Amino acid sequence: MIITLSTQSILLRSRHRYSSFIAMSRNNKRKAPLASTSDSTEGPPLYRAQGLVAVHKPLTWTSQDVVSYIRGIITRDAQDRNALSNSDGGGNRRGKRKKQMMKVGHGGTLDPLASGVLVLGIGSGTTKLQNYLEGDKQYIAVAELGYETTTLDAEGDIVKEMECDHIKSISDVDGILPKFRGEISQVPPLYSAIRVDGKRLYEIARKDAKSNEETEVEIPTRQVVIHNLHVGNSLDDDIIKSGVVNGRRYREVAEEKKKELKAAAETKGEEEANSDAEKEEPQTGKGKKGRRNNNKKDKKSNLFTDATIPMISSTDNKFDLPQFTLSISCGGGTYIRSLVRDIGYECGSVATMTGLVRTKQGPFLLSDALSREDWNADTIYKAIESNNKVLEAMDEKVSS
Repeated sequence: MIITLSTQSILLRSRHRYSSFIAMSRNNKRKAPLASTSDSTEGPPLYRAQGLVAVHKPLTWTSQDVVSYIRGIITRDAQDRNALSNSDGGGNRRGKRKKQMMKVGHGGTLDPLASGVLVLGIGSGTTKLQNYLEGDKQYIAVAELGYETTTLDAEGDIVKEMECDHIKSISDVDGILPKFRGEISQVPPLYSAIRVDGKRLYEIARKDAKSNEETEVEIPTRQVVIHNLHVGNSLDDDIIKSGVVNGRRYREVAEEKKKELKAAAETKGEEEANSDAEKEEPQTGKGKKGRRNNNKKDKKSNLFTDATIPMISSTDNKFDLPQFTLSISCGGGTYIRSLVRDIGYECGSVATMTGLVRTKQGPFLLSDALSREDWNADTIYKAIESNNKVLEAMDEKVSS
């Protein structure tokens, strides 16, 4: 009897331990996939290559437009290779993981009315972009004496006009340029991405323009370096091919389009007012959605696309005063619009930049930049791999 009880006790204890072991095993199996998801290195890589690539920014595109477009290309490529799930996240629904974002950034803003070299960082390449924000750049600009706009380029409204007949030749402009070579003080444009009291200057400017109010803003002066600066009266073919706004034609067509848009908006407003008066529907709970939509901020209408914007052609690439060109090599943080404005002041008049092409950013030239028709995953990753080899060789040469 005693032996039988001991045997049963042993069997019961063994069964209990076995059951506990099975339960622990099952729990571990449930947890295993989560651990492997975060730690596993198997499967295709998220990026085929990581580093820097230079692309050609078209006219009318913002730099962020380009970043978003390229991010879309490499995101779809990652999804096609099963490196990134098509249904990965939604970010807003309970129980869903946050959507993984492909890392893409740019190394220095180009305005919508400028074209040329824009350096992008892909993946770990985004950590190298600060060097290009601070590094040397080269530009070709077209300027015109006699008027100044709110934005200091062709897009803004004219706020100042002055005679410039006393500037008789290009050599008169060339004579004042030594004052702008080397380290100089510069006040950035009001329409710029500089932050003042936590707000972008262009946000303050647009808010004032919409409300017809003026906010007193002290724009901090900054020190910038102009390495080389030369005046001219023509544009080379590669600059024209990049895309240079025809400032005079732009202003003419823009004014016509603005009048058409204003007339259309007034007509639409009258129709909506008449329609609302006829309906006279009571407000209900369901109407909240409509009220939210009415409160949405109006998006800025784009007058032109890269295909319709007036551009300088090879047949009108020669300029006479008050128009002239500038070739600029400068350090990071330099605003070419401000440089043109200050040259106008030094000439005893005012001036506005009407066209701009960035021809060099760091080691990347205009000829290195991928044109829009070549924006696809294969060419982007091939360019990154090639650039990685070139940049590594440059680093080794510097360190040796």
